[in-house]
Amino acid sequence: MNLNSELKNSLEAAQKEFENEPMKDFYNNKIAGYPSRLRVNRIIKELGDIRGKKVLDIGCEAGFISLKILKKQPSDLYAIDIIDKAINEFKEKLKNRKYNTNIVIKKAFLQEIPFQENFFDIAVCTEVIEHAPNIAKGFDEMARVLKKRGLLFLTFPNEKLRKKVYPIVKLLGVNTDIEKEVTLFEYNPKDIIKLLKKNFIIKKFDRLPWFFPITNFIICEKK
Repeated sequence: MNLNSELKNSLEAAQKEFENEPMKDFYNNKIAGYPSRLRVNRIIKELGDIRGKKVLDIGCEAGFISLKILKKQPSDLYAIDIIDKAINEFKEKLKNRKYNTNIVIKKAFLQEIPFQENFFDIAVCTEVIEHAPNIAKGFDEMARVLKKRGLLFLTFPNEKLRKKVYPIVKLLGVNTDIEKEVTLFEYNPKDIIKLLKKNFIIKKFDRLPWFFPITNFIICEKK
């Protein structure tokens, strides 16, 4: 893929975030990680029974969510990310584990997903689009690789609200100073839903957690 300046910035931001504020710091932090764990648990619950399904994890990083998806025994799990170090770490995690699932991990941008049309039953894209330019093309790609009536599970931050808790999260041991450099876009849910409606039917929109809604959660179905 020919990288333009926006994609280069996106790649640099993703690498910087992985090196300075890896998601595992959020997931594993007893207090600060609660919203992240809630988001992941909600996705896993909403996935339901995925045995026999082909699933795509977009922006898999080091595989935290993919590993949870694998426990639900899909027939195939495909995962993409743009960070070599994260992909290699994910592959290392898989070395001593045995799954009946066919697993494929590739380096790729969401704006150019390297799989055929109408291939996946489910796509998961969580906390990724805030780092991604030309998200309309990204959604077109997600729709292209999903089967008709395939499901997309999408989450992205309510950044204005999330910024308010960064100082507290930093005190709890997570490096949030890097956020202003790596969060490239603050997407409005109304704008995202409008873009999605080109190819998808919105099945569910929610915000998590209910008492401090810092995450936008959308489930949609390919038309």
